[in-house]
Amino acid sequence: MRLDDFARTLAPGATPGKWQVQKISPFFGEGNDQFFQFVNGAGPDDHYIHLRSGSDNSFSVGLRDGFRLQNWPILEWQWKVTKTPKGGDVRVQARDDQAGSMCVIVNPGLIGFDSLCYLWENDGPKDTPITSTKRDASRYLILRTVKADGIGRWYSERRNILQDYTRVFGHPPEKEAVIGMQIDSDSTKSSAEAFYRDIYLRKR
Repeated sequence: MRLDDFARTLAPGATPGKWQVQKISPFFGEGNDQFFQFVNGAGPDDHYIHLRSGSDNSFSVGLRDGFRLQNWPILEWQWKVTKTPKGGDVRVQARDDQAGSMCVIVNPGLIGFDSLCYLWENDGPKDTPITSTKRDASRYLILRTVKADGIGRWYSERRNILQDYTRVFGHPPEKEAVIGMQIDSDSTKSSAEAFYRDIYLRKR
């Protein structure tokens, strides 16, 4: 099941019908330099979702439709990061910013949700569960780092999100989930930029 199946390029700030944007920070006001666009151009590489954050904002772009991880355990996507938050590090609360963050959010809502996010960090231990310094129910796995992988090129990922969730939280998910991509650079007062494409949920 392809998730990024929008058929045309939209104006910056517009979302296809089943997608939505959620502002995380600041809670009030617009913030500076928040940008996202769904692009569907003429060439084979011109279909992507473009996200960019500024010095005082954090936001996510995700799907409205929920699904059961037990039915769709495999998530595939490609991503490219062109700028990471200066000094960003998920392990340090004061610098907890990421350019690349593909998230599986179980029981989505304002409270009571669990999230497992696959990160593109400046540095850090890959594929090692990390608990958020801000919220115990938010867990992370670093897949790519600037130190090991650089920036500016596309990488393909395939994860068994049911297995990863069960490993990180210690139990299988009990509720439906949604997929979202978060970007933030508010803690470091810097900026970040990332691109996503070819996002699929698969049964096996």
